[in-house]
Amino acid sequence: MSFRRPVAGVVVGLAAASLVIALTGLEAFRVFELKTYDWRLASTAVPSAARTDIALIEIDEYSLRNLQPHAGRWPWPRVVHSSLIDYLMRGAPALIVYDVNFAEADTRVGFQYGGSSWSGVESDKALADSMRKAGNVILPMDATFEGDQVGSETWPDQGYRLSAQGITERRVIFPPTAELASSAAALGHNLFILDSDGPLRHTVPFVRTGDRAVPSLGLAAALRAAKIQGSDLRLDDDMLAIGDRRMPLEWRRVNNADGEISYLWELINFRGPPLLPDLKTRPYPAYSFFDLLYSEEQLAASVTPNVDPSIFKDKIVFVGMGASGLFDAFETPFAGGRMPGIQVHAAVTDDFLSNRFMQPESRPTRIALVLGMALAVGLVAVFVPAWWAALIFAGLVAGYALLATRLFAQGQWINLTQPTLASSLALFGGVAYQYFVEGREKRKMKRLFGQYVSKDVFDQLVAHPELARLGGQRREMTVLFSDIRGFTTVSERGEAEEIVRMLNEYFTRMVDIVFAHKGTLDKFVGDMVMALFGAPLDDPDHAQHAVDAAKAMIRELNRLNDQWAAEGRPRLDIGIGISTGPMIAGNIGSEAIMSYTVIGDAVNLGARLESLNKEYGTRIIISEATRNALSDRDAHRPLGDVVVKGKTRPVAIYEVKEHHA
Repeated sequence: MSFRRPVAGVVVGLAAASLVIALTGLEAFRVFELKTYDWRLASTAVPSAARTDIALIEIDEYSLRNLQPHAGRWPWPRVVHSSLIDYLMRGAPALIVYDVNFAEADTRVGFQYGGSSWSGVESDKALADSMRKAGNVILPMDATFEGDQVGSETWPDQGYRLSAQGITERRVIFPPTAELASSAAALGHNLFILDSDGPLRHTVPFVRTGDRAVPSLGLAAALRAAKIQGSDLRLDDDMLAIGDRRMPLEWRRVNNADGEISYLWELINFRGPPLLPDLKTRPYPAYSFFDLLYSEEQLAASVTPNVDPSIFKDKIVFVGMGASGLFDAFETPFAGGRMPGIQVHAAVTDDFLSNRFMQPESRPTRIALVLGMALAVGLVAVFVPAWWAALIFAGLVAGYALLATRLFAQGQWINLTQPTLASSLALFGGVAYQYFVEGREKRKMKRLFGQYVSKDVFDQLVAHPELARLGGQRREMTVLFSDIRGFTTVSERGEAEEIVRMLNEYFTRMVDIVFAHKGTLDKFVGDMVMALFGAPLDDPDHAQHAVDAAKAMIRELNRLNDQWAAEGRPRLDIGIGISTGPMIAGNIGSEAIMSYTVIGDAVNLGARLESLNKEYGTRIIISEATRNALSDRDAHRPLGDVVVKGKTRPVAIYEVKEHHA
């Protein structure tokens, strides 16, 4: 068995895999893989699996429009938010998570709201009082600023400590006003960083200044709900251990004021798109800010509210922007519109509390997948025809994509782009190998042997060109020479066209007989036929096959002569010489023209034996070496010894009697 094809398949696969792995850092690879990530997320997300203890309150266009006569244009006075918190606390929610920036004090001097006159200071105090009374309100800190100014030390320390380089650093973080910050149950940052192609796929779990860390708003809510303290936090390589949960993180490169830097971020395992197929509802129950504020007024007036606050009992309630004009909405892996920031924060909370994270593959796993797919396709592509290789490749890629999608649904993200690209290159390389290497040798076999061997032998040579050993090899084989006797006289008496037709008919029958006995047509020389037995393919019975072919040639010529005589054409006779022995077989000729043939003393003897038929009045003469290789060696008549030209040692020769055929 030849190992050339398996080795070629392995080399092709390794080369394809190495090229893809070497180009891993290209952003185009990353972006394309992220697009397949988006497709898989959109295909496998199950909105019905979203937690039922999370609710959204949207500051939407409807609320902005209806509150403008009562609270003015956005931003509203803080007393408006105080009223919403008072309403929510009637229903005893688990947490109220506000995604509204209160970094600066309200400086209004006087305004009317709810039938009373308010100042900005009084409005801020009303919100702080409501927050303290509730005891479960979480506020955002603005971590979007990348400047160098000092000021971050003013935000309250919540006990989280992370100093690893992979944790996103912000030199300054703006907390809410001191009064509001001290009234909040917890604080969380509001930093989102989009991927280079636009969508938001990650959350920044923590930002830090020095070793003081702040969780994201969604994570802060989850930590509060799970009662996890800052001391229960540690970073193990690319895994963030928080309490009894392990959050997988992914390294992402970003550009900032200090140049390109890598950070560890968490992939958000969204439960669904911004809006469900009805284009009205979200994966989490959503309510309009104005409707709830109006329900609070109804309760204060002892009227049954439109929305009963009891629906928020034990829920984590996110309050934030839903209006498109307020710019707190993001492209996500889902088509069909932007997702409000509060829904993104809610998804982060959902992931943590459900312990449902997206686990990126490790680098060794990715390399193994690239190698595995490339090697598999490389081996297939060098063994099977191109169309079959393409079909098998398509099947493998489809199967791999199905596996990748199913794993994705279970929270395992394996790379789809790189194994597919590597296997595509391996397919191309394997097909190229077949055409330029295997195909070249097959075309060479076709050129050399297409008309000189039987179809079975030709198919073997095309499938296994190495069997021919074209470079030259000494073989034990048999050569047959057949020549028409007196053909010159016949050709002088007949018409040229008639002679050519007879020759073509004769040669056709003789060549068919040679092929039928596993022989190879070496050449025609005038009216002479030279045939080989035992080359280019090995044949242990080459001598027997040559003698059987000679007998068959005589019988077939007798039939042709009867046919020609009936047609009024001349009869032909032939003499055949057969010699067995060591010969050198190979592709011999000039650089421009080459042919497969044999040389050696045994070849010369065969030609000499053919010519001796005239002297002995015989039709088939074989050498002693040929006779010794036959099963019926004693059935042939000895003719004595002859000396071949150029040799001094006589050779015994024998006549093959036709009646033994």
